Amino acid sequence: MLRRALPGVYEGWIVVGSAACVVLMIGASFFYGFGTIFTEVIDEFGWSVAATSLAFSLRSEVGGVAAPFIGVAIDRLGTQKVALGGVVVSAVGVLLMSEIQAIWQFYAAMMVIAIGSSAAGGSVGLVAIASWFEARRAFAMSIMTIGGGVGGLLVVGIAALVEEFGWRGALRALSLIMLTVGIAFALDIRTRPEGHPQPMDGVRAHPDGRPVAPAVRWGMTLRQVMRSRGFIFMSIGLLLLNFSTTAVIIHQIPYLERDLHISKAVAGSSVAYFTVFSIVGRVGAGYLGDRFSKRVIMAGCGVLVLAGLPILAIADSYLTATLGILIIAPGFGGSIPIRPAMLADYFGTKFFGTINGVTALVTTTGGAVGPWLVGWMVDSTGHYRAGWWLSAAIAAAAIPFFLLASPPSAEDRRAVGREDGPAVDRPIVDAH
Repeated sequence: MLRRALPGVYEGWIVVGSAACVVLMIGASFFYGFGTIFTEVIDEFGWSVAATSLAFSLRSEVGGVAAPFIGVAIDRLGTQKVALGGVVVSAVGVLLMSEIQAIWQFYAAMMVIAIGSSAAGGSVGLVAIASWFEARRAFAMSIMTIGGGVGGLLVVGIAALVEEFGWRGALRALSLIMLTVGIAFALDIRTRPEGHPQPMDGVRAHPDGRPVAPAVRWGMTLRQVMRSRGFIFMSIGLLLLNFSTTAVIIHQIPYLERDLHISKAVAGSSVAYFTVFSIVGRVGAGYLGDRFSKRVIMAGCGVLVLAGLPILAIADSYLTATLGILIIAPGFGGSIPIRPAMLADYFGTKFFGTINGVTALVTTTGGAVGPWLVGWMVDSTGHYRAGWWLSAAIAAAAIPFFLLASPPSAEDRRAVGREDGPAVDRPIVDAH
């Protein structure tokens, strides 16, 4: 394992890198990559856009329903065991997908993939990373999420596999890669053990020379969290924003193919542009998130998504559509590391797996409804214009909820013995 091969490196960064690699494979295969088989599946089976989109909605919703249970499993079994199990289940699901002959089999395989990717994906890595970082938490989480973003760059290669070997052959290859490479990286994803000799964040002293205090694992209970104003408003905002961003990601390639008559190769390359700008958003938001109010940064991410969607609605050329995509991308990317960083800052890491899982259940409802509803509107109108305008309106509604998501009160923090701890809406580095 890498921590034994690199004893001089802070193990938290090894966890970040390993989780990023697993997320990269999941993002390339399940999140971005399935857009490359969308049209092929419709052409082979004659299903409607809405019926096919429903499978992707099921993936989001089943993953969300599974998330709280996976979060509890993480808190009880540890991140490593859950990550390994998720990798295996994901690989099996993709292999089953390559053998489908009926739409119910399509849905069933997608649900297996949803459970596996939910266990092996970002949630398990975020829980582990939250235990290794405090002052650098948002930045560390942003580095991990780059893996998911880089996965989008591989879509061009996946599209080439689909064109060369067919969508079934491409899925079989992806299954084998996940099973072999994924397990190797999952072995290095673990929660920080009590009494670990390396200092928190890998930093031995503050800039002013003060030594870093020993790591203290604290946290509010799920019941306390779900009663808090910050959690309620944050969840509503994430649900609404996820509606819009997931609709764009799932329908980006078919939108370019159907409305603008772009070839699959060129449409697939647009995902690479989306990914690069998404990475910029992830790193930028992660850097800013350790220095400024995270709820303001989340609202800013919503503004970018809102600004890009009308451009997609009125686009009459590939160039114009690309402009809209490149505006949406950093907003989508920036929201990914800030969400879990807010949760850990506000509510602690002791029960972070469970809390993050419940949040995923709430917010992925938007990701489930968005692609299906936009697909239904395409079937009804024959184009994506109305779907993009609806997504813009919903993204606009998310912004005020992020601004209203204030941190827990001092009374709530006293209840968990962390009155002056990091559950505040300012940089953690200023809270010591």
